[in-house]
Amino acid sequence: MKYRKNEAKEYAKTVLKGVWTALPYNFTDDDRLDEEAIGFNLEHCISKLKIEGHYCSGNVAEFWAMTNEERMRAHEINVEVNKGRVPLIAGCHHQNPYEVVKLCRHAQDIGIDFVIILTPYQGAKSDDAVYEFYRFIAERIDIGIVLFNIPAAYYPISANLAKRLAKIPNVCGFKQADPGPANTIALRQAIGSEMVVSVADETPWLQNLAIMGDQWLLNFCPHLYQVPGYLPVNDYTRAALAGDMNTAVEISRSLNPLRAVHAKWITGYGRAGGRMPCHEQKVWMELIGMKGGTVRTPCTEMTAEARKEMTADLEATGLLAKVQGVSKNKPRRRAA
Repeated sequence: MKYRKNEAKEYAKTVLKGVWTALPYNFTDDDRLDEEAIGFNLEHCISKLKIEGHYCSGNVAEFWAMTNEERMRAHEINVEVNKGRVPLIAGCHHQNPYEVVKLCRHAQDIGIDFVIILTPYQGAKSDDAVYEFYRFIAERIDIGIVLFNIPAAYYPISANLAKRLAKIPNVCGFKQADPGPANTIALRQAIGSEMVVSVADETPWLQNLAIMGDQWLLNFCPHLYQVPGYLPVNDYTRAALAGDMNTAVEISRSLNPLRAVHAKWITGYGRAGGRMPCHEQKVWMELIGMKGGTVRTPCTEMTAEARKEMTADLEATGLLAKVQGVSKNKPRRRAA
């Protein structure tokens, strides 16, 4: 590891910054990991989209439909393709804390920089139970832990609980997927001086960066909104950091049509009664020259009508016209 366990918080402050993304995993038509496609997409993001870090094995990667062995192999692919160019975070989410420890130790051993762990989705229904879950894991690993809060789907990590968890030496970051601004303000006040907080949404990133003092965007929009030669999220981020707010606002505002398509087809996955839009994201990626493919059960593929409608929506934004010199892959369907 590049740091000692008790140095995780300080190291994270130097590394968890800038524009990161979180990629889906790809599967072959016979339902195996598509290692070539996984590597292609990561290389595309690093060398062509200039992302500054990657979170692998997140919700969009369908980690919950994969074996631990597949997840660990996918982490190895990330390390092999990355070659140390950008920092990596591995999602080690699991309801069983012993399995979390196994995944974390593997990530630590192969050179992943940090792990991210969701609150357990069944066994922990109180602050004390969530604290015990993280304490148990943290005591058995050295790698830095990023907490992940999705209150719409899992037991929420409140500002008070976050402050308590922040006392664990290797808890060093927080991915906030609570849409309530007041809760995020309270969270920053509780732990912002101790560890890095990222709001898991590109839309308020400019305000969070320029006004709230955030330094880290961890969200999958950077690989959906950007194509080689057109990097608006990177550009408005750099403009804001340079103090050129007029340019930053102008570029950020230009993304509103894409944000509207994202809101229509992607945002809100996991809602009660809603579908998990994993295939929507993969079809979007295929349209901009990345690898997509099929999804695993219980996710389902888009209908032909929905695919056609989303394609038209993206064409209307002008994004597809910006894809130059990259072949558009046709969406692949699961073999009959």
